[in-house]
Amino acid sequence: MGSIMNNVDLGKVGLIVEGGGLRAMFGAGVLDHFLTRSIHFPYVSGVSAGALYSASYVSRQHKRNLNIQLKYHDDPRYMGMKHLLKTGSYVNTPFTFHAMAKQLVPYDFEMLFNMKEVFEVGAFNCKTGKTDYFSSQQLTTQDQVLESLIATSSLPFISKPMMINNMPYLDGGIMDPIPVEHAFESGCDRLVIILSQHESYRKSAMKMDLACRIACYKYPKLYQALHSRHEHYNKALDNIAEWERQGKVFVIRPQAPSDIARLEKDKDKVKLRYEEGVTEAKASWGALQLWLATPVVATNSRQVI
Repeated sequence: MGSIMNNVDLGKVGLIVEGGGLRAMFGAGVLDHFLTRSIHFPYVSGVSAGALYSASYVSRQHKRNLNIQLKYHDDPRYMGMKHLLKTGSYVNTPFTFHAMAKQLVPYDFEMLFNMKEVFEVGAFNCKTGKTDYFSSQQLTTQDQVLESLIATSSLPFISKPMMINNMPYLDGGIMDPIPVEHAFESGCDRLVIILSQHESYRKSAMKMDLACRIACYKYPKLYQALHSRHEHYNKALDNIAEWERQGKVFVIRPQAPSDIARLEKDKDKVKLRYEEGVTEAKASWGALQLWLATPVVATNSRQVI
């Protein structure tokens, strides 16, 4: 099987990575296996934690995501209620993003700035109610890169919106949780999709609707997006299932439900989630190679259900 990849043209094959907080460490494990196999997709897109972990994939920094969790997951400077009460954000962004990327576990910004691949980070615009995408081709400074990553991972209610060009941004998974349509519109003809939930998972409607409406009084389009978030998410899963049947997408996902939380406190669970991703990537490797080597059949396969 190892010789198949040598003859595969990845010219229009994109990679999509779902978020989900520390649940998405599954995706970090898959991405690290891809790095060990030296497979680099020409287009990579992610939202929320999916974008965070993809950033270390496109910079070719194997196990960077895991090493951060192993070393700093229990560090009181990382995240916690004291930061939420003090700054309005549960995650301590000056430490978790700026100090981490520039000093503690340095991010290879030069690789990002000079790579041929396109990396896009989606973030929800609280004023327009749409997802805006920040491309590596337009991000020219370290702070611009970090601002886009902070924006896409700023969870509603426990984070302050990230201001970029005078626009408030929050978690990229609010409106476009699995940005498959955007990837197709960006020129991809096939996609590898890394999901954070098992096959039978479906998102439920938001609870505490009135409290959400009150909390979103400054941004009514944020409330509308959160109110219908489960519908967008479940429709995306239905479309992915159809595209998978058509051979347009190859999906790697956890094989069973997990009790890991979005902001999981147990570091051992986080590590196990990462290892689960590595294991599933290895198990899927042969099928992925065959899928990549299979010519695309011209069909109306972009049609969604």
